[in-house]
Amino acid sequence: MTTSIPKLIFGGAAISTGLSFSTPEQATQLLDLLEQEGIQQIDTAQLYGNSEEFLGSLKAGDRFIIDTKHVGGWVEGSSSREEVVKRGEESLKKLGVEKVNIFYLHAPSPSTPLTSTLAGINDLHLRGAFTHFGLSNFNPSQVKEVLRISKENNYVPPTVYQGNYNAVSRLPEKELFPLLREHNIAFYAYSPIAGGFLTKTREQLENGGGGRWDKESQIGKLYHGIYVKEANLEALDVWGGIANDAGVSKAELAFRWIAYHSGLRKEVGDGLIIGASSLKQVRGTLEGLRRGPLGDEIVRRIEGVWELVEKEAVLDNWEATRG
Repeated sequence: MTTSIPKLIFGGAAISTGLSFSTPEQATQLLDLLEQEGIQQIDTAQLYGNSEEFLGSLKAGDRFIIDTKHVGGWVEGSSSREEVVKRGEESLKKLGVEKVNIFYLHAPSPSTPLTSTLAGINDLHLRGAFTHFGLSNFNPSQVKEVLRISKENNYVPPTVYQGNYNAVSRLPEKELFPLLREHNIAFYAYSPIAGGFLTKTREQLENGGGGRWDKESQIGKLYHGIYVKEANLEALDVWGGIANDAGVSKAELAFRWIAYHSGLRKEVGDGLIIGASSLKQVRGTLEGLRRGPLGDEIVRRIEGVWELVEKEAVLDNWEATRG
């Protein structure tokens, strides 16, 4: 248990046309709230609709530290040396900044040699396009390969890794965390409430889930594939009981566990990416975190939840799409 939480970063996927913060007024209210709450960093990506361009139109880079991600394996043909540079420069133009804080590879590309992709990353770094290089959704063997190629070619090495991590997705603790610690790479956790799974009930999910959990949508299919399995649904029943006994919402239980009782460590630069679909959710998340660590018995019972789902777990969203 720790009494100081990791750095908080706001996930900017919903700051985009057609999503939760889709107008300048809505997005400005969000940015004002984040600033008031002391959140200084926003995470976006080329994959997140027009989020980069929208943030640029709001001049978010004048007020916040901005991180973004090269689309990587999510879009075939995007990860050659030339495409990495081209798309990276387009990201800077959209964001209206000369450089970003972290520039990630959002996922490995099966069809492009990693040497070509990393050459493009290094080209961008030499041009001053970013401060830190990051990886997201790479498995441990792929991280090792990135480190090897970077060292052999004197390329900029990764210093941040962004991965799927929550109370029912803890595979990073096994191999990934030790590897990252060995190489002084910080871990930023995305999906701390498992895409909303930890706030749902079995009945809601068995009936489709609604919203981003709509099985007809691309993201809904992904989430159902990752989480809607009998072991997970049993764990969700248990999770609801734990939250009830703790006297907190299921979302607050998830956020407080990952902030205070997980493998994240503030002292090594780890971060927690929080998202929201409303200002009320932002406030609720932060108010919950301010309530501090959970009780020992509650934490012990959460360990039991992981034991229920461990054999069904996947590392991250990318692995889930690869079957």
